Parts: sequence; C-alpha cells; structure tokens
Amino acid sequence: MASESVAPTTENVELCRRYVEDFINTGDRAVAAETLHEDVVTHQLGVDEVREGRDALVDQLLDFRDVVPNWHLRIDDTIAQDDRVMFRVTARGTPQKAWGNLVPTGKSFAQPAFFVFRVEDDRIVEQWNLVNLMGIAKDIGMMPPGPRVIAKLLAHRIRSRLG
Repeated sequence: MASESVAPTTENVELCRRYVEDFINTGDRAVAAETLHEDVVTHQLGVDEVREGRDALVDQLLDFRDVVPNWHLRIDDTIAQDDRVMFRVTARGTPQKAWGNLVPTGKSFAQPAFFVFRVEDDRIVEQWNLVNLMGIAKDIGMMPPGPRVIAKLLAHRIRSRLG
C-alpha cells in the first residue's frame, strides 16, 4: 500500500468525515466499501488489538452498532497533515445487548475518543482508535461494579458458556 502521491489534506478530511458520518453513524456498508481500502489495518489502542481487512473492520463496527443501535460519533476537532487525519470525537450510545464484558444496564454513555486515519489513493488504509473504555464502563454503571452489574456479567458468561 505504498503510494508516491499524497492527496490534498482537505480531500483526506472529507473522506474520513464521510467514513465516520455516513458509515460509522449509520451502518451503510456501501460507504465503507467506498472509503476503506480492502486491506485496511486497524489498531485498537488500549486493548492491543490489530485487525486486518475491510470486512473484519466493517463486521466489528456493525456488530457494535447491533449492540448499541443509537451509537453516534460527533466530530469535535479535526487535525490533518499530509496523509493523516485525526478526529477528536464524542462517542454516545446506550447498550441494548451484551458484547464482551459490556452488559446493558439501561444507562447511556458519552465519552471522548480519538481516531487517526492514514489515507492513500483516496481510501483509508490505516486507522488507530483510542476509546475511553473505563469512562464508558463508569457512565453505564459498570464501574465500580455493583451487585446488579456483577449478576448481569455472571449471567452473561454462564449463558455464553452453555451456548
């Protein structure tokens, strides 16, 4: 994915903005195909996870949209230079289903996050995410975990092990 030319910064910003506003915030798979390179690499900071390929990233984000149907990222700040675009966003939503260690508590979250994108040939080829997972857990009442949350976590783990 090496490229000789770097697209103008404003075009990169608009591409990344479209990805966030028209794919992440809506789940429109067609927009993901238009904005993400098929071999995009995603780094989830804080959980040391690297995901390779557009399909893997799209599936993960659509799975999260299923868990948090009203998930929305508001772009608060934008910084761009050459082939890089960074957004400071506010992530909001109310979990409706369990996902990993996340269980629905009926409460909503509103937490800051950072996304950095690298663009080549009019497609996002690399993405770094830094999400305040502890802040989300606190907002929805999972931190510190009270008896209700502990019971929901245990029930979720038992159900997932029993199939």
